[in-house]
Amino acid sequence: MKKRQLALSLGAIVGGTFLYQASAEASASTVQVKAGDTLWSLSTKYHTTVEALKSVNKLSSNTIHIGQTLSIPSASTSQPSNKEEKPSAPATGSNYKVQSGDTLWKVATRFNMSVEELKRLNALSSNIIYINQTLKVNGSNSASTPTMSKPAETPSKDANGTYKVQRGDSLSKIASTFHMSVSELKQINGLTSNTIYVNQQLKVSKSSQTTTQTTKPSTSTPSTSNGTLNVSQMISDAKRYIGVPYKWGGTTPSGFDCSGFIYYVTKQQISTTRYTTAGYWSVSTPVSNPQPGDLVFFNTYSSGPTHMGIYLGNRQFIHAGSSTGVTIASLDNSYWSKRYLGAKRFSQ
Repeated sequence: MKKRQLALSLGAIVGGTFLYQASAEASASTVQVKAGDTLWSLSTKYHTTVEALKSVNKLSSNTIHIGQTLSIPSASTSQPSNKEEKPSAPATGSNYKVQSGDTLWKVATRFNMSVEELKRLNALSSNIIYINQTLKVNGSNSASTPTMSKPAETPSKDANGTYKVQRGDSLSKIASTFHMSVSELKQINGLTSNTIYVNQQLKVSKSSQTTTQTTKPSTSTPSTSNGTLNVSQMISDAKRYIGVPYKWGGTTPSGFDCSGFIYYVTKQQISTTRYTTAGYWSVSTPVSNPQPGDLVFFNTYSSGPTHMGIYLGNRQFIHAGSSTGVTIASLDNSYWSKRYLGAKRFSQ
């Protein structure tokens, strides 16, 4: 009888231990949403991706609620480590194995590439990558931030007194180079707006009689008191940072918030002030039909403008979203269409 009781007691202890371990394992793969959490912050904390979190929890949007229990993808159930992992060198001169915490933007930056180049080289249709995935890369391993394009050589006019527009040029920059005013430059070239294009031929001498300009000017571009913004460069610069994570108050490629992203992109061309979203709204001029380079504004969590992006055309805009980082979205998206306040042209 005593042997039977002892056997039953041992069985209960072993069974209880098993149940405790099973419970602990289950809790390790779930997390309860707390105030301030977003899908992006949780994906970063648990070394996974927003898309993976949405997939495993069958979420159709980026909205989560305080107290909600989320499953963490099995490959990332371990608690996050505060120790920063040092990226390993690629297996060969052209391949790199994805490490915990990597994003497309981090890998692209490390090898002096753009996110678009990295996606094209690896035939990727999204920004999702996985630990131990092998990616094709170009360039040398570098931990530095993305390098900006080298400035063009000192511009010069040809024998006919014309100048070919280079990447990064603006009317004010060209006018200053050739000791003219913007109005004079526009007048001798028959320009009705501040829009110029790479490889466009401009007269830069008042005595010039001919011009080879062939591109029709479009509607006016955003301008500031310090000069004009080259819209093509503005949009190109903005797209370079697709995949950069969201960071409250961030104004550098290590992390942007929505207005910090606009500030960083525009200051590549002009000297400008760091405004909040409401500040950009106040200093900008309303437009009824947005053109590429205009700013679009949204009301996301309180009265007035609380979020913004750069209009790209075709109802698309680029912005730094709190749950997505820098990405391209549509004004026709059900979330954004309901919160859209309007478009404005930046000037200060």
